[in-house]
Amino acid sequence: MKLKLTPELSYIIGLWRKRQSFEGLGVKGSPELIEIFSKEVLNQGITTPDKLVSEEKRIYFYHTAYRKFFGDIEKEQLERFKYLNEYAANYLAGLFDAVGDISPDGVVSLIKLGKQDELLLLRLGFHLRKRDGRFIVEKPVIFLAFIKNYVKLFKNHKVFDMLEKLKKK
Repeated sequence: MKLKLTPELSYIIGLWRKRQSFEGLGVKGSPELIEIFSKEVLNQGITTPDKLVSEEKRIYFYHTAYRKFFGDIEKEQLERFKYLNEYAANYLAGLFDAVGDISPDGVVSLIKLGKQDELLLLRLGFHLRKRDGRFIVEKPVIFLAFIKNYVKLFKNHKVFDMLEKLKKK
């Protein structure tokens, strides 16, 4: 089976990278995160509902080809997502949904980033500052504008409404 990277798969891989379950190919986390992952893998035809195993705070399925493919993309992330395009936007949106946060005062941050993640964001023009174990995005408006059409967990956050108002001005 020859698998091809798509923007939608890029989102799933970004989400999976930082929230991997120990079993199979899946994620662990909040019920909302689990729901998003399950909807995405079903919509993309990666698995069927009867093959999804859901436990208290994780959901997963077994698929050797996709597991290897996701691992290969993870290793090649600097090469695969080096351009400001739909693939990179989806991947970063998945990563942001997995480990990102927007504080009440509008500070955009990510946790659990490795050196490759930092380098990827830097290459794409998104500078970070490390503070209290979190990576703060220095120009959050530009970053959020880049991923806004692809985030799922944060899509109803009020900051995206403010971005739309700024865009119209």
